[in-house]
Amino acid sequence: MGAFDIATLQPKLVHQFASVIARGQLSQAYVFNGASGTGKHDLAAWIALRLFCEHVQKNGEPDYTCSECQRVLTGNHPDVVILQTALRSLKVDDIRDMKAEMAKTGVERNQRVFIIDDADKMTAQAANSLLKFYEEPVPGMVIILTTTAKNQLLPTILSRAQVINFPPPRRETVIAALDQSGVAPSLAAVAAALSADVQTAQTVAADETFQQQVAKVQTVIGLVAAHDDEAFVQVQTTLVPLAPKPADQQVLLSLIALVYQDALNQHFHAKVPATFGGPLIELLADQSEKQLEGALSAVLKAQVQLSQNVTFQSTTEQLILTLLEG
Repeated sequence: MGAFDIATLQPKLVHQFASVIARGQLSQAYVFNGASGTGKHDLAAWIALRLFCEHVQKNGEPDYTCSECQRVLTGNHPDVVILQTALRSLKVDDIRDMKAEMAKTGVERNQRVFIIDDADKMTAQAANSLLKFYEEPVPGMVIILTTTAKNQLLPTILSRAQVINFPPPRRETVIAALDQSGVAPSLAAVAAALSADVQTAQTVAADETFQQQVAKVQTVIGLVAAHDDEAFVQVQTTLVPLAPKPADQQVLLSLIALVYQDALNQHFHAKVPATFGGPLIELLADQSEKQLEGALSAVLKAQVQLSQNVTFQSTTEQLILTLLEG
């Protein structure tokens, strides 16, 4: 299972599949579609656990401790086959090996589960090779494809499978997971605002550069709120050194946007989780709706300019000037 309990990450989907399996109505083919971090692989693994568990709990959950569950969890169950790759594509040879497994009967019972992660990586030849399963499904066999881009799968595969769309987890859920893993609450809220993927957010929050970025952005915007021209100087001396790569530059602009989004939410007393909070946000929230919306518009314009290869320093200096004038 993943770093965060799938029953917490996707409770509705877990409940749905628990009911489907209990009624014996599990389909033979599924496509799990959703953004990274939404728990697609974890739910596929949960289904395998539920099907093979020797001691299913009253609430429909596998017990995770029986010998069958342990074999699934450690990747040693002969009737649970997972195809993953770190490469850019899944080729026909990869699918051919899985099809060879599909041709076999279950080792211990008439039930087998096949999981193909990042199925959108399949080449056209590989996807066509897999079609035989959909045309001649084998009783007791379940195949689950996970993808972040279902439209890149063959229409013939999509039409023969049940597509399950995974919603992004609620931000409060991601924050709770980060808190649980030991991330400081102030960083957890910011990291969760940048990514709904718990593992990605954990990695981001643990990065010392990110922690410095969060602190320095608040310092610079604090100077802006005080109408201090030192904010302009801080772009070259403070922000630029923290953004050597394009990804870092986008993060810094996103953090500035989050500061003003926080202020706008507080301005309207919106009941949403605060990303930063504190005196800075209270100070900015006293600005007018027009000023706050203008600030967010200026950040959006800066993000567009950055994507058009305008230098980060030039883009950010212009942004800070605009914010100071606002």
